[in-house]
Amino acid sequence: MAEIALTILGPVVEEAVSKTVSFLKKRIGIAVGLEKELDRLGDSLILIQSVIRHAEERQESDPAIRHWLQKLKEVTYEAVDALGECEYKVLKNKVKSLGHWNPESVYFSPLFRNRMAEQINNITKQLNDLKDWASMINLVVSLRGQTCPRQHQKTDSFLDDSTVFEREADVSRILSLLRDLRRSQHPISGISIVGMAGIGKTTIAKSVYMKAKEEKLYDLAAWVCVSEDFKDHIILQEMSEHFGCSAAPRISINALLEDLAKKLENKTFLLILDDVWNEDPDKGEHFSSCLLKILKTTGSSIVITTRSGKVASAMESVPMQRHDMEGLPDDVCWLIIKEKFLRSSTETSMTPDLEAIGQDIAKKCGGLPLVASVIGGTLSRQTSADEWKDIRDDKAWNLKSRDGDKILSILKISFDHLTSPLKKCFSYCSIFPKDFVIEKDDLVQLWMAQGFLYQPNESSATMEDVGNDYFSDLLSNSLFQDVHRDKYGNIRSCKMHDAVHDLALSISKGDTFVWETGCKIDQDAKIRHLRVKHYRYEHPIIPRAVAQRLHSLFLEEVAVFISRASDLKSLRALKIVGAQEEQLPIILGKFKHMKYLDLSGSKIKTLPKSFFKLYKLQTFRLMRCSSLQMSDEMRNLISLRHFYFDNKEWMPREIGHLTSLQTLPFFVVSKANLEQLGCLSQLGGALKICNLEFARTMSEAVKANLDKKTKLYELEVGWKRNNEDYNNYEILEGLRPPSNLGHLAIVGYRGEKFPTWLEMGVQCFGGSSPLNNLLALKLHGCNECVEILSLGFIPRLEDLEMVGLPKVKRMGSKFCLERSNMTSSSCGDKKSIVLFPALKKLDIRSMEILEEWAEIEGTTIFPCLRDLNVINFPKLKTWPMSGFSSHQKLSMANIHYCPNLVTLPSMERLLSLRSLSLTTLGSLPSGLGSCSCLEYLRLERCRMSFLSTKEMICLEMLEIRRCKELVCVSGLESCISLQKLSIFYCDNLISISEDVGRSSSLSFLEIVGCQNLRSIPEEWLGRNTRLKELIIGPFWSELEEYPGLTSIHQLQASLKSLRLLGWEKLKSLPHQLQHLTALNQLMLVNFNALAALPEWLGDLSSLHNLLIGGCSNLTHLPSIEAMRRLSNLQSLEIWSSPKLEERCAKESGLDWAKISHIPNIRIYAVNLYPLSIDG
Repeated sequence: MAEIALTILGPVVEEAVSKTVSFLKKRIGIAVGLEKELDRLGDSLILIQSVIRHAEERQESDPAIRHWLQKLKEVTYEAVDALGECEYKVLKNKVKSLGHWNPESVYFSPLFRNRMAEQINNITKQLNDLKDWASMINLVVSLRGQTCPRQHQKTDSFLDDSTVFEREADVSRILSLLRDLRRSQHPISGISIVGMAGIGKTTIAKSVYMKAKEEKLYDLAAWVCVSEDFKDHIILQEMSEHFGCSAAPRISINALLEDLAKKLENKTFLLILDDVWNEDPDKGEHFSSCLLKILKTTGSSIVITTRSGKVASAMESVPMQRHDMEGLPDDVCWLIIKEKFLRSSTETSMTPDLEAIGQDIAKKCGGLPLVASVIGGTLSRQTSADEWKDIRDDKAWNLKSRDGDKILSILKISFDHLTSPLKKCFSYCSIFPKDFVIEKDDLVQLWMAQGFLYQPNESSATMEDVGNDYFSDLLSNSLFQDVHRDKYGNIRSCKMHDAVHDLALSISKGDTFVWETGCKIDQDAKIRHLRVKHYRYEHPIIPRAVAQRLHSLFLEEVAVFISRASDLKSLRALKIVGAQEEQLPIILGKFKHMKYLDLSGSKIKTLPKSFFKLYKLQTFRLMRCSSLQMSDEMRNLISLRHFYFDNKEWMPREIGHLTSLQTLPFFVVSKANLEQLGCLSQLGGALKICNLEFARTMSEAVKANLDKKTKLYELEVGWKRNNEDYNNYEILEGLRPPSNLGHLAIVGYRGEKFPTWLEMGVQCFGGSSPLNNLLALKLHGCNECVEILSLGFIPRLEDLEMVGLPKVKRMGSKFCLERSNMTSSSCGDKKSIVLFPALKKLDIRSMEILEEWAEIEGTTIFPCLRDLNVINFPKLKTWPMSGFSSHQKLSMANIHYCPNLVTLPSMERLLSLRSLSLTTLGSLPSGLGSCSCLEYLRLERCRMSFLSTKEMICLEMLEIRRCKELVCVSGLESCISLQKLSIFYCDNLISISEDVGRSSSLSFLEIVGCQNLRSIPEEWLGRNTRLKELIIGPFWSELEEYPGLTSIHQLQASLKSLRLLGWEKLKSLPHQLQHLTALNQLMLVNFNALAALPEWLGDLSSLHNLLIGGCSNLTHLPSIEAMRRLSNLQSLEIWSSPKLEERCAKESGLDWAKISHIPNIRIYAVNLYPLSIDG
């Protein structure tokens, strides 16, 4: 598709008309003496507006119309700026009036009024000239495509899965190739997935990525979207972040490699490089060499997705296999289109004629799922067969061009069927990088700042509502994807497919520019939105003429902004994220059109006083600005709708003046009384009310009007932990939440009982409750409460967390069912009652005097429970014996520190249980051995003498720690999936049964601190041919050699890390270790009788790290010849071994010559690994 920068003016003209009408309706025009000028301007704009649709449709084929639209764009923006300046003056008057503002009392100075009259008259004249010109180029009035927002269906990310149709074979083949590559002897090898744009390469790669992680094929995995910017440093930085390295941004590539090498020691990884464009073999080879530098083991893999076979060839400096993607069959493309239509449209079925046309369209999709998805979204918005035929017969299907251009032409069919505001909103998204996670609320607020959101005067919808509808429309057209939702189902973020992003870039080429190294900006460019990518060594200077036109500026450094701050007169949105500078220019307050400002992650210390003159500012983001000292002067920002901050001390004292606020993370009562909160009637989203100990009366709390803030979905009310019980009950009683609240947290409450509105959460008794829509409830630090309120009938409650209720002695009917004055007849037949019908997670902790969790006869409790945490109940003695019987969906349970709990219900019926952790219990629950789906089991400080895992065929990880009465563990031969086994300080364990060595999947084995262990079967280790890491010792103090190492030589290909913990009678290292030629790390701890290390240590040719600690009599390393044979040794650490420390002292030590060639040598006098030595 030829790149034609399209001019989309509908929303811009709409904004100008809206402002003009607003001034006239509010009689401000009369008051300031501009009524006639505004009236004539409004007429001209409305006449121009009527032909815009026709002009936008014809601009691609008619250069004259394109030129007309460009001229109109400049004039219209000039009009919007002029009206915006008047609007700024009005707001300034409003601020100065101190709350006694009257539209008719607005005053403009004669000088300003005359200047504005002249400017508006000049704009009107230019519009009239353009209107006359329009008739000469045959533009006609179009009544189609009005920009009013329509009613839209609730949408979902429904096609995310449908694009995987018929791709199982691709995923299976790539996974099979990866498994084969894992077994190769190459440090790293890979697969290139090659196919044209939109064919599903990224979707396949994502599926492979997730399945490889599920199967645990690799120790670590990273996903990097590369696009055109193939730079080693950037890719390695993103890998570092994925792997959890501590590397700071912008460090040198050598430092990055060092950090990655440490993180990847003895580990394999899977790296996905998505959307690679690099065709330079030298770049591919250099990147491969970087990877080889950080790898000291075999079996890592790299998968790239690319549109070009040349790119795949450029990456073949490592062993690389190629997988070519083929298009989907026509019938599958039709299924995608049909599913999209039926899910997005209001229709429940499809007429035969639409079905026939739709099948024809599917044949034109070329097997590309992206095209089918986007076209399906467009068709779902069309209602007639004629409209479908228009799409089917569009000339774009028949264009003969390169694959990339052709898909853009086809995708543009969908774009052409969007309304003008949607086109403008979509094209604006080109300012974000490819594969960028776009936060939905942030995007809507940026659209709002640019004036893209048309809000009819008669509509009650807010601009945010309109923006959310626009977002949903673009999503339903599959122009957004990879949607992420919060726990309430609200969409939080999305991404754009790279081909869709290419379309946005192509359309917005004249308006949007991304400035990066090597690019130049033409002085005459008509750019409105600019993103400056990070320049490492210089600060680019924006041309003055370009700066004067900019509406959006996205930066990483303040210096770029400062250099042209005085010229940015039209700026609406400014993002300076992660800036290192500490000051902003004083001129900031001169930006009269500024509506959006994001300084998140910057090191700015103070805001200039002029900032508080940004009367039109709607969105202000200050997240992660740890150095900032915030002023209290924000009362003047009367247009502010969204204020994001994460330091509660930044809440302004006079917050009640900001009556347009919709987003406010914190309300701090020590800085403003609750009555000010009542003034903020538009608040929504999440709100934390802090320092409620400063509130004094119930009437003050009632005036907060919380129950009327119906857009709130998350609320936390909190007192400081040390607060006195000063009217805690009355304050909380007055803070009745709205009925649609989804999440409620009560923190630090000191009342003895809970308020009536919280106790009304019992639908069964007929009362109206503010909790009927509650999904999550958290009670933290309610130290004076003596009983837990009735919660069992909250109908939608999914997550209940109660932490720190130290005065509760009993949980029973009052917690689950009813208050003491309620009888069973109040609810009907108690036998039919289901308690906590929707609860999925129960987390209760730190109830120090709770003794009884009573049975409730004839009820079903927690039928949907999946996640259970019961922690720190030192006096709990009883548990409902029916407890686990109804928990058929329970998948994870943690029961910790209940030492007096000697009777637990049976676990026999818990067929969904995957993870179980039991710590400090009086006994184990019966039926534990029958949990056949259990994957993780941890037992610590539990009273048991015997453990059988015979039926735990899915068990992957078993940890037994400090169970001092344990004598025997059996049934491990049945644990065919066991990957990690840890037995730690079990004092009475005397022997290891032979079946320990029969798990073919075991990769980690730890047997530590079992001081009475005397024997281990001789062949046990050799059977575990996948074992990578082994930690053993110390054992029975009378043993003179390690038991069970006879067959360890059979692990010479797999074992990478070995830690040996010794005891007093061991005088030598086990000689069997000399066969472990693949060993990367060896740690020797507490070999106090050992005097010298053996010569055969030099045969461990793969050794990368050697650690020696707590060996008080160790004096001699192997000979210099043996040490020099350790050619891969990169690190030597010695601690708490005084004799060896002295001999290895730098330059002066007798053994220094033996180790001087090792790159990293660390010698300490202290014990670095206490857990490995004494547990």
